[in-house]
Amino acid sequence: MQLVLVGLGVLAVLAVLSYLWLNKEVASGIRVVNPEGSAATALVVYHPGKFGFGQRVRSAFVQGLVSNGWRVEITTASAQAPTDLSAYDLLVICGPTYGFTPSRPLLSYLRRLRDIGGKPVATIVTAMGAGERSNSIMKKAVDAANGKLVASLLLYTLRPNEDLYGMNDAEEIAGSAAKEI
Repeated sequence: MQLVLVGLGVLAVLAVLSYLWLNKEVASGIRVVNPEGSAATALVVYHPGKFGFGQRVRSAFVQGLVSNGWRVEITTASAQAPTDLSAYDLLVICGPTYGFTPSRPLLSYLRRLRDIGGKPVATIVTAMGAGERSNSIMKKAVDAANGKLVASLLLYTLRPNEDLYGMNDAEEIAGSAAKEI
């Protein structure tokens, strides 16, 4: 019995450490894509996650904006990410689901913004197969920050996206959604 309790304790500690590792804030500078873009300017704030799926989806969304002439500035959700959004026409928040919620750095960034002032916001939430709760939390966080949600994507790695979007290719879905903004 004692061995079972020790094993459960070790598993609990490992689960907490994994959760903290997955939700670690990552700071980066701002990278500009299509600096000559004149249609509008978007700020993409993301949490990189630990797998490549989110990066591919984010890149497809950015390319969709660029194809419509947007200038896009990209940075991670960190204390260094811009909170003055006056130079941007669109805020894009993108990141993974961990523990049925959006990654903590994304939610912390939205709280730091306080009042977006009705600025258009697009969200991209990625998940393995159960992201509905995470997507709902993200929408509520945008609403609490007084953002105007213009697109909300929930894209899966293991569950078919076809149920939601009529196609399965998450990158194609993201790129098409960006072109519609």
